Amino acid sequence: MTTAAPSAAGTAPEDPLALARRRAAAHGLPLVNESDWPAVADVPEGLSRAFLRRSLMLPLGRGPDGHWRVAVADPSDAAVAALRAALGEVSLLVASQPALLSRLEGLGPGAPVHAVEAAQDDPQDSALDAPVIALLDRMLAQAVEARATDVHFEPGPQDMAVRQRVDGMLRPVASLPAATGRAVVARLKILAGLNIAERRLAQDGPIRAVIAGRTQDLRLATLPMVDGEGAALRILAGRQNLPTIASLGLSLRAEADVLAALSNSHGLILITGPTGSGKTTTLAAATGHVNDPRRKIISIEDPVEYHIPGISQVQVNPAIGLTFSAGLRAFMRADPDVLLVGEVRDAETAGVTVQASLTGHLVLTTLHTNSAAGAVVRLTEMGVEPYLLAATLRLSVGQRLVRLLCRHCRTEASGPLPFPDDIQRLVGHDPAQPATHYTAQGCDHCGRTGYYGRQAIFEVMPLTEALRAKVLSGAGTAALHQAALAEGMQPLMADGLRRALEGVTSVEEVLRVVQDG
Repeated sequence: MTTAAPSAAGTAPEDPLALARRRAAAHGLPLVNESDWPAVADVPEGLSRAFLRRSLMLPLGRGPDGHWRVAVADPSDAAVAALRAALGEVSLLVASQPALLSRLEGLGPGAPVHAVEAAQDDPQDSALDAPVIALLDRMLAQAVEARATDVHFEPGPQDMAVRQRVDGMLRPVASLPAATGRAVVARLKILAGLNIAERRLAQDGPIRAVIAGRTQDLRLATLPMVDGEGAALRILAGRQNLPTIASLGLSLRAEADVLAALSNSHGLILITGPTGSGKTTTLAAATGHVNDPRRKIISIEDPVEYHIPGISQVQVNPAIGLTFSAGLRAFMRADPDVLLVGEVRDAETAGVTVQASLTGHLVLTTLHTNSAAGAVVRLTEMGVEPYLLAATLRLSVGQRLVRLLCRHCRTEASGPLPFPDDIQRLVGHDPAQPATHYTAQGCDHCGRTGYYGRQAIFEVMPLTEALRAKVLSGAGTAALHQAALAEGMQPLMADGLRRALEGVTSVEEVLRVVQDG
């Protein structure tokens, strides 16, 4: 005869003490004895009582080795990592949830919390907790060490996923309990000077922090999502590693064309490409090249990613009316020689930018287009007259970022190349012959990705007389591109293939980035 089935309400909950014994055995930790509980709780300085109640943890005092002994309900809880970040090495003991709750009630005001996810503490209070501060500091240090450009905090129903963007690709790095995730985002908002109580609207702001002993500029953007408030943190280049023209990886001809354009005392230079294609880095290298004590250089950017000594840099602030176009008009009265415009976003900025280049200033700016020729057409679509553009434009540069092969694990390969024959001929390779190149493998140095770092590939289009005639005639992107090829421009795909044959990147990476070229 079989035993009776459980009731319709489901299986009876496990006895709290039995659950504690099972968790202690699973983690190889001791259970708390009655004699272990202190008569008066000794909470370490800077450790929030709200954090302890929410995470079901209670310090029991220091052990013979000097480490804090801490009673926990669940040793696998992610909050244990935050506790270690705050206190250093700790000795864990396992206690039943009721035993912890009865003692945590006396730690301070507020109702007892019966589960981590039941906590509804004000995120601002949690954001000031020492463990949350230590956890965020550790995550930022890890991001900088990993060369991440962005850190994403993405809330879900039960937890918050944390991902880093390294070499253009996102990597999962952590999963935080929802309450801890909310506190981390709140801490970031405090650092950025944002309204911590406003979680219904997107906000953004700058952060300057000391990470791993270095001052680092960050940019925070928050976004209200279905499961809570998410955040994206951009790690800016700051004051270190100002690039040079020589470090960009340009071909000899392309570098000569860029340097020739930068030697002009006036005119317009465009750096173009989609978001995340390295335009700001190229712009910074160009600005550094023309930086001279005899010249007055002013920039308006959003945000200021590279801090360049000797240049007057201004941050856009639309809230007070300081837009790109407004800033440019003000700069014109400040006797500049060179103007750096972070981005041409609208017709008004485009018009003022071209006007500045027409009145004796060298203007460097970026534009979101897919090719060097497309930038010219984009400006005419914004309302710039073709005759003004033909008179002012000196150079248009299109670019993409490719990942660099890890030098520790790249593997040599040989065979036919999956590129059009005309592209192969442009780089001096006979399409009928196999080519030697390298493929990505993966090792500990590169995090098993096969790639380490990124560099741009380019197409550089100086405005020759033939191209000026095309601009004046209102030629479209395709016609301008073909005319530029006839004038000797090397397209993006060819420059990418050049870098692949040099062993700098892989054929697969070039095709992924350039796609249809």
